[in-house]
Amino acid sequence: MEALKSLFTIGVMVLLGITSRRTGIFDKTHVKTISSFVYYFALPSLFFVQLSKTDLFGLDLKILIGSILPILLVLLLLYVLKSLSLITKDNFILLGLSIAFGSNSFFGLAFFETLYDGSWLALAVINASFLGLTGILISLVLFEYAHQKGKGFEIFFKIIRNPLVISIFSGLLCSMLGIRIEIITNALELIGKTSSGLAIFALGIFIYDNFSLQSAKKAFGYALFRMLMLPLATCLTILLVTPSGYEMRPFLVLQSGIPSAISLAVFAERYAYRHAEITGLVVLTSGLSFISLTALFLISGLIF
Repeated sequence: MEALKSLFTIGVMVLLGITSRRTGIFDKTHVKTISSFVYYFALPSLFFVQLSKTDLFGLDLKILIGSILPILLVLLLLYVLKSLSLITKDNFILLGLSIAFGSNSFFGLAFFETLYDGSWLALAVINASFLGLTGILISLVLFEYAHQKGKGFEIFFKIIRNPLVISIFSGLLCSMLGIRIEIITNALELIGKTSSGLAIFALGIFIYDNFSLQSAKKAFGYALFRMLMLPLATCLTILLVTPSGYEMRPFLVLQSGIPSAISLAVFAERYAYRHAEITGLVVLTSGLSFISLTALFLISGLIF
């Protein structure tokens, strides 16, 4: 099965990361160095190159809608529940964070790079850039709302300084203006190719250093919420916005099963907000994604 082959490949890389930490080859500080390289150099390079080469006017809007609209629908549902006092402010924030920012740029790219010989990889990169932009925006707004200390302009400036956001808008601008400097693009392309492997290796170190039964218990409900609600909302969106027999339906379903982003744990630490729950969310969704993605692969094949 294609999904199992891809997940097994990712599993080997995660285990290598765990082993490197277990044997002392890397220590806890090294994952920050690796993650910083991926976050500030590899992923921005990948996004810039792919977007600058993309024909924006030829993009399939149904894919973008099918990727982003489910997140917005679940957030709207959570907001209604909070407004009716059916869930607390903290639950609204944590549940919102659980579905807002997926690891499409890290775990997702590694998964789609090995699935069907990478036939969906270019699409996954483009989608990851837009989902990353959406996830960063929503996550920062929710974290600011948790403390109610950020003003509109402060949040805005935090977002536009993000290296991923800068690379996305730079790539979009180069695509629209037809700017392409081959020497620079080739160099950035080589850097970008290192992103998925390093990110998954770093995930193994992250899991080794952050897994605990206590944080897993605290995060279980939020992890389960993401694993169930986002695929359900995606399936609903697919039925509403795509025609019967639309060939990219399986891709959208599988994409909804990507785990939460490690960046959430970084944000939680910086904002000093529910770090145990959010770290547990990242670890649990990453580990359980091997089960959920296999299930979604089977379900998407049967339904769509």
